[in-house]
Amino acid sequence: MKSKKKGLLSIVMVLVLVLVTACGGEKKEVSLGITESGSYTNDYFGFSLTFPKEWVYQNADQMRELMAASAGAIAGDDKAKGKMLDLTVAKTLNLLMASKFSLDSGKAGPSAVAVAEKVSMLQGIKSGKDYLEASKKLMTDSKLPYKYKEITTVKVGGKDMDMMEATIEAGDLIVSQDYYSTIIDGYAFNLILTYTDDESKVETDKILQSVKFK
Repeated sequence: MKSKKKGLLSIVMVLVLVLVTACGGEKKEVSLGITESGSYTNDYFGFSLTFPKEWVYQNADQMRELMAASAGAIAGDDKAKGKMLDLTVAKTLNLLMASKFSLDSGKAGPSAVAVAEKVSMLQGIKSGKDYLEASKKLMTDSKLPYKYKEITTVKVGGKDMDMMEATIEAGDLIVSQDYYSTIIDGYAFNLILTYTDDESKVETDKILQSVKFK
C-alpha cells in the first residue's frame, strides 16, 4: 500500500511529460524562481502563489529525478518513446513541487506543482489548450486509466488559463488533478493541483486563489 500511494504521488509529474520540441533562445535569463516556506515567486514568468507553511517542498534536482522515473515507467520497453521523453525531461523547467506529505511518507494528499516547457509553434503548440491536448494524447497512448473532462478557459490570478480536469482510480482512492496551462514567452507554463477528497480540494482551492500574475 505504501508503494502504491507513493506511486500515486509521482503521477502528479507524469502528465506534464509532453512530446513537443524545443525552439529558439530566450531574450532574458530564465529563472527557476524562489521557494520559501509557504510561498513561491518567479519574476521571469511574473508568477507567485502561497501554500501552507507546514507543507513539504522539493528542490529542482528532486523534481527532475521524479520526472525521469515517471518517464521510464511510461516508456517501458519502447526505446523511441523513451528517447523522446528523455528530451522532454531535459527541456522542462522544474519550478515548484509542494505537498502536504513527503513523497516517502506513503500518504496520498494534496499537492501543487508548477513546471514550464519550451514549446514550438511548428509542433502546433500555440496555446495552453494545445499543450493540454498533447498531454492528454500522451497519457491515452500510455494506457493510464485517466478520465478527462472537457478543457475550459478560466481566470487564474487575473490571467486566462486553459484548464483540464483528470481523475484516476486506485482501489478505493480517487486522485483528482486540475491542470492549468498558458503560453508565456515561448514556454508552456503549467500549474497542477492534486487532491483526493473534498477536504484536500479546499486546500488546493486556497492555493489557486492565492495565485498572482504580474
